[in-house]
Amino acid sequence: MADVNLSIDLISNVSEKLTHRVRKFGFGDGYEQVAVDGVNSRITQYEITTRPLESTNAVVMQTALDKAAVGDFLLIKLKPFNYTDRRYRLANNGYTRSFLKGPSDNAFITTDGSAYVVFQFTLVEAYAG
Repeated sequence: MADVNLSIDLISNVSEKLTHRVRKFGFGDGYEQVAVDGVNSRITQYEITTRPLESTNAVVMQTALDKAAVGDFLLIKLKPFNYTDRRYRLANNGYTRSFLKGPSDNAFITTDGSAYVVFQFTLVEAYAG
């Protein structure tokens, strides 16, 4: 799979969710055995909302997300997290687009006749070499 660069400076809101993949085996008396499942058992997810994008940036964002939805990695330098390159996949292979009202009186229209778009998606850190 290929790497798709994604500009993280378009982000408005980010929330991080950490979980650990474990194996559990429960007994009838309520006792449970828990063990780490694999080498990379820590799962990091980022729920991201972009700032309102005009048509040019929206097309670039949609192209990158479409490529990631079908298997490519998103290669991102997350600014709040030490600028290190990391690879991510889209959770559930999808994203949401919302169309916003522009500065003119016409709903959803920018000054160049296009719509403002906000993208919402969840990234899952991928461990790939």
